[in-house]
Amino acid sequence: MARLVEVDEIPTSKSARLVLVENAAAAPSRMDKIGKGMRDPIDAGAQLITNLLPDGVVNAGNRFNNFLADTTGLVGKLPEGGVNQQITEQEQAYQQARTDGGESGIDGYRILGNVLSPANAAIASRLPSGLAKSVASGAAVSAASTPVIGVDEGAEFATEKAKQAAIGGVAGPIGEKLVRGASRLLSPNASSNAQLQLLKKEGVNPTIGQTLGGRWNSFEQKLGSYPIVGDLVGNARGKANAQFEAAAYNRALKPLGMELPKGLSGRQALEYTETVLRDNYDNVLSSIGAVVPDQQFSNKLQSLTSLVGNMKVPADKKLEYDAVLDTIKSAQDANGVITSQGFKDLESELGRITANLGASKNIFDNRVAPAVKQVQQELRDMLSRQAGPLAKDLQKTNQAYAQFKRIQRAASSVGAVDGNFTPSQLQNSVKAMDRSKDKAAFARGNAPMQDLTDAGKSVLGDSLPNSGTADRLLLGGSGLAAYLEPTVGLPLLAGASVYTQPGQRAINGLLTNRPGFAAPTAQFIRNNSNYILPASSAVGLGLLNQ
Repeated sequence: MARLVEVDEIPTSKSARLVLVENAAAAPSRMDKIGKGMRDPIDAGAQLITNLLPDGVVNAGNRFNNFLADTTGLVGKLPEGGVNQQITEQEQAYQQARTDGGESGIDGYRILGNVLSPANAAIASRLPSGLAKSVASGAAVSAASTPVIGVDEGAEFATEKAKQAAIGGVAGPIGEKLVRGASRLLSPNASSNAQLQLLKKEGVNPTIGQTLGGRWNSFEQKLGSYPIVGDLVGNARGKANAQFEAAAYNRALKPLGMELPKGLSGRQALEYTETVLRDNYDNVLSSIGAVVPDQQFSNKLQSLTSLVGNMKVPADKKLEYDAVLDTIKSAQDANGVITSQGFKDLESELGRITANLGASKNIFDNRVAPAVKQVQQELRDMLSRQAGPLAKDLQKTNQAYAQFKRIQRAASSVGAVDGNFTPSQLQNSVKAMDRSKDKAAFARGNAPMQDLTDAGKSVLGDSLPNSGTADRLLLGGSGLAAYLEPTVGLPLLAGASVYTQPGQRAINGLLTNRPGFAAPTAQFIRNNSNYILPASSAVGLGLLNQ
């Protein structure tokens, strides 16, 4: 490398200053620095072994090394002071080259070489899985993996190594925690939580505590005991539950291509959805027109009648089933036709009878109930066969109504205030209405609407927020006192902004939205966390050795 140098006046006819070019020593290249850093652990390891072995063994080894150097040239010759002197001289030459090249301060590329050294990978490969989870064990591993920097020949070897071990023991766990923290920032659990993503897709925006879960969720719930902040937290959590309810209603309305209007909740939402479904069903029935019982329907009824006749139930219970058949005959006019209104009334009556028999404490009523339920199903199947081009519309209506019945049951359950239900209440309804044998569909997790209820219960919890707690504390004065203490009140007031709608949207967006490469990159970091311990020690020692 060349540099320009000014020189003093020289003898000429006229005084002048000239600029001459002088060759200057070049600083080590980037690859030289990285290579030096990668060799550091190897050289320091050799030095460590040399200082641990008896002098006689070391001297014999040095003589043999120099014999090979003189006779074969396959190895480098050691100076009189052995490995200690060699490492000291190499380090001095390296630092002199940096100085001559105009460099000083932190040698970043050398530290990078320390991190990339195969020695770190060798140490990491021998660590038991999960060791980094323990701070104490992580510190021990880091301290034991610090032969990264050599010791000058004139220094007390044992003392210097003890210092390196202490520094590494602190730097290793710190680096490991920082890198693991970075992996969580890169891809937090919230960004890969399938249940959380399902809720967001359905229009549900959980609070920050609900999004993060665990201790964060518990802390958020405790914030509800403070005035002002408590109201904001309660409102935010209540809004998330209201969005969950709306998502459930939209599931019922979706087959009809409709959605719940904004602002409706509780009994108003229930009444609106029920009216829409009923009107739609009436329209489909009116379009289909009259229904004439066909031969297939008659054959099915005969099979069911034979089944009930063979049941071990009292005669009066069999007569109740016969009364159901009489109801079907009564719904037909003189020509055997069932009008659309007559069909609707008949189906409703069969549903009422089935519900009463099923809810009865009489075991014989419970035995007859499935047969009546099957009569109702055969009636619906017959309608589908005769619906013609309207069969798809009828199917959509039935799908919508099946979803709605689960919501209706949840909204009428104990504890559903004003028709507002929790994810747990809806989940209980989904389970109760699972008609598969031994609730097998619910056990598998694929009962109708169960994906939504599972996600809601997991993320949102199973209770509605009590918005009155904060007000009671405020009236009592104990909550207000907290705000008069700056160290408590100011952080609480600052945190209150997080629970405004813009704050919720912004933070949830940061927590849940990540590019596609984020999750696999974060997982790669977590999978290789053992490597972080010795590598972090290398960085700490490298920085403190500058």
